[in-house]
Amino acid sequence: MTNAEGRLPESMEEESDCDKVLSVMKTVWRVFAYLRRYPWMAAGTLTCAILSTVMVIVFPTVTKWIINDVVRGNHPEKLLPLILLASVAFLLQHAFNALRIVLNNTFEQKVIFDLRSDLYSHIQLLPLRWFDNRATGDLMTRVIEDVNSVERVLIDGIEQGVVAVLQIVIVLAVMFYLNTTLALLALAPFPLLIAGALAYTLTAHRRYRLQRRAASAMNALLHDNLSGVRQIKSFVRERDEHGRFNRVSDQLRRATLIVMRVWAIYSPSMSMFEAFGAVLVLGFGSHAVLTGAMQIGDLVAFLMLTAFLYDPISRLHQLNQLVQAGRAAGERVFEILDERAEPGFGVRRHVAALKAQTCLRTPNKQIAGDIRYENVSFSYAEGLPALKHVSFHAPPGATIALVGATGAGKSTLVNLLVRFYEFSAGEIYVDGRPIREYALPRLREAIGVVTQESFLFNGSIRENLLMGKPDASDAELWRAVDAANARGFIERLPAGLESIVGERGVKLSVGEKQRVSIARALLKDPPILILDEATASVDTATERLIQEALERLMFHRTSIVIAHRLSTIVHADQILVLDHGRIIERGRHDELVALGGKYARLCQQSLLEVSPEPELESSADIASLPIPVPDEQLPV
Repeated sequence: MTNAEGRLPESMEEESDCDKVLSVMKTVWRVFAYLRRYPWMAAGTLTCAILSTVMVIVFPTVTKWIINDVVRGNHPEKLLPLILLASVAFLLQHAFNALRIVLNNTFEQKVIFDLRSDLYSHIQLLPLRWFDNRATGDLMTRVIEDVNSVERVLIDGIEQGVVAVLQIVIVLAVMFYLNTTLALLALAPFPLLIAGALAYTLTAHRRYRLQRRAASAMNALLHDNLSGVRQIKSFVRERDEHGRFNRVSDQLRRATLIVMRVWAIYSPSMSMFEAFGAVLVLGFGSHAVLTGAMQIGDLVAFLMLTAFLYDPISRLHQLNQLVQAGRAAGERVFEILDERAEPGFGVRRHVAALKAQTCLRTPNKQIAGDIRYENVSFSYAEGLPALKHVSFHAPPGATIALVGATGAGKSTLVNLLVRFYEFSAGEIYVDGRPIREYALPRLREAIGVVTQESFLFNGSIRENLLMGKPDASDAELWRAVDAANARGFIERLPAGLESIVGERGVKLSVGEKQRVSIARALLKDPPILILDEATASVDTATERLIQEALERLMFHRTSIVIAHRLSTIVHADQILVLDHGRIIERGRHDELVALGGKYARLCQQSLLEVSPEPELESSADIASLPIPVPDEQLPV
């Protein structure tokens, strides 16, 4: 993050002073838009701030009267009323402050909830291509830490800044009323204070931006290492990963030290200028008292007012630090909010679209599942096509199998149907209608997806199943569980459907997770089904259970199956053989075998039988089996 001399990298983009000021104002203005959602709370907070600030001037005034009139004027009868006046002023000041804090905290939590909600909602609407280039830990930092930093600008910065400015204005008005000369002397350090604040503000952004980036990098690495802790342990990489974490953590340390070193110069310098002003007031005020031009009570009151003047200025310096940190965080938050949502999800109507997903289940049943690709092409990167002029037709209820080597374009083909990515040429039709004419919630509600690595959320089995149909009854859940051949292992679990599966379903086996995923798809009841390597990485017995469940799931549904086991594709209505993004062969199993092309060669390499093997009943039977070889599966 920094070079050997501790300086910021030369590659960091430079901004003119005008651009920096405009950037600050733009970020603050966008933050301020969230405050306008609660005008009455903002007005109440500001009113309490004004009233508590007005009370500040009572004590210096009372002190002046006590010294001049009560002590030196020998009027003891005035002491008690003045003491009571000062006590009431203090009581009111702290009462208004207490009310302001309550309102402020409520206001703060409402605004921060809105900002974090908007950010998370928008993240959900961003295309998968955007996530491909983002680390999960970085996104978590933005949603949690950066939003909190923006909140400090929202509430602490604006609210306390307003209070500080009000106190400065009110105290200055009283000081000029009491003695214009001393008031001007108290203002003498102001040019230095303003110049120092500007110098700090105009140079702070790069420092805080580096600090936020370093924090994101560390969180991203931490997330990856915690997610891959099994791999780290299995490869005995604990020491290496510890060193890698320390290097990233050291970048954050150095970036933070740069911020602190500048602050260590800036803050004491501002305090020194303020002390210089107080010394001027004390010196000239004492001379005025000695010459009889001023009473001692007026000088004491003026010195107290001077303290009340410089105190909010010190708070403004502290707030300036918050604003600079919040500005860097705010830019990272609004950078996400400015990203374009997926085509088909309008940003202004995304909330309504998400709420509409449940009620769209009934209309989706009207979709028959007729799928047609016409000359579809797609590239992940310019000049590197993943699909080239792909065309095929899947009538309602048909099963289409995709076969090919790794990187042939199988997963890309189905990802385009769900619109995880947008194709660059050609057209995809569902029931004769281009898929881009469907609202994304409706299109995706009509498609069920079962993948090789079924993702389960860290909750109960019931919660994971209800993602398929949130309002499903227990009877519907168990029917889906039965159809997915999952009742046996679920009933063996201590809590049944309420059993917690752990992060990513870690407490279940691969086959168990797969069957829960199939049950979830059955509950969704989509007319179109995508099976992406759904029986890979499981043993033969588990495959049989999964295959039976899949047959029930595929019944009367248009299915696109990606598989490398012959038993899962041999009965498909049409098999498409892909190679480097093109369909090079198509037909039924028998036709392609007779053709003697690539598919026939893939089948010759496979030692799998078309039908499942009989269940083995003894360890002797298992021991008698030959050891499988890598060619046992079709390449993927």
